[in-house]
Amino acid sequence: MGATSTLETETEKDKDAQSIFERAQKIQKNLEESDENIYRGINNYVQYIPKKDTAFGNASSGHVRRGPMRAPDNIRSTVRWDYQPDICKDYKETGFCGFGDSCKFLHDRSDYKAGWQIDLEYESKAKHNNEDDSDEDKYKINDDDDLPFACFICREKFIDPVVTRCKHYFCQSCAMDHLRKTTLCFVCNAQTNGIFNVAKEIEKRMKESLKRTKIEENIDNYEDDDD
Repeated sequence: MGATSTLETETEKDKDAQSIFERAQKIQKNLEESDENIYRGINNYVQYIPKKDTAFGNASSGHVRRGPMRAPDNIRSTVRWDYQPDICKDYKETGFCGFGDSCKFLHDRSDYKAGWQIDLEYESKAKHNNEDDSDEDKYKINDDDDLPFACFICREKFIDPVVTRCKHYFCQSCAMDHLRKTTLCFVCNAQTNGIFNVAKEIEKRMKESLKRTKIEENIDNYEDDDD
């Protein structure tokens, strides 16, 4: 194909909207001179009210006329919309394909997120980062000494810790036993109305303490093995 050749991938030029409009204009001129009652197609009815003599009314170019535009000849664009992923359905769902290595489809069991899922995750992360940046207490040093290390009732280590609205911490079983006697707080006698929440701060500290203990035990065991 030479440099001056054209490629018609759209509607043929003698059948597109611009050609139909130009033929209709020529037929309208002939109809004004003759009174023959001949049907000439849906695009060639007699126009008793002529259009205004303007570019918008009489121009055949699609840039100023209503309707589809003629595709350019000097632009050779190739576009393929891939709505078919070409992934082997049997292999993706079961991990087995009867065709084996001769299967023409892709053997892939990966799960890909849709575009809206990726955008949603990005927006949520961006929102979270903005909240962290705007947090005034981000660089303050928090002291865990304000949290108790034992239950106020049994004076033992916490088991399923709970906290009251007045910020006093108890074991869940101790709190329930005390609630059977009275709904007042064991420490400050404030009204709890039987409401106890999970003490997430205590649980977090207990998990960190347990993790440190395991690490120290592993280090000690490693040193003993070396000896």
